[in-house]
Parts: sequence; structure tokens; C-alpha cells
Amino acid sequence: MITITNRAKTKLREMKEDGTVKKGKFLRLATPPTWTGEGDFGLVLDIERMGDAKITDENVILLLIDPALNHGDDQRILDFKETPDGSRFSLDIY
Repeated sequence: MITITNRAKTKLREMKEDGTVKKGKFLRLATPPTWTGEGDFGLVLDIERMGDAKITDENVILLLIDPALNHGDDQRILDFKETPDGSRFSLDIY
């Protein structure tokens, strides 16, 4: 199960409102092969798919989560952090 921090929700909403996410698309938390960037996960623009978990705020879909990332007994926390290297999303798994 994934927990989304308030900081992450705020940033996701900002991305939705500033035009980063185009009409008919959603941000998706994905792993390879959907995610092709550096690291083990990332955010991509995509369509809604069967089995997706949805993170909503005031009935607005902020984030879709691949089923592969949203199962198991591990606690996962998606956060948005300010670091010396810049701002970024982080996914901590416990």
C-alpha cells in the first residue's frame, strides 16, 4: 500500500493545475518498462488502465499507481522533497 504525503499531494495538484498534465492524461507512478528514466520509478503521463489505484483530491485524480507498485505488505511512502540537488519525488519502502 502506498501513502501519499500532503507535500506530494500539493505538488501533484500544482502539476495538474499548471498545465503539466494535459487534458485526457494523468500522472502515473510507474516502474520499468513504463518508466524509462533513471532510477527504479518515476512519474509519466499516461491514460487510466484497469487495475490502477487512484489518488484523488476533491474528486480530481492526481495520480494513478501501477498495480505492481500497490501490493504486498511493504509500507511505501511517496513524498516530495527539497534537497541540495533540487526538488524531487521520493518513494521510501519499509
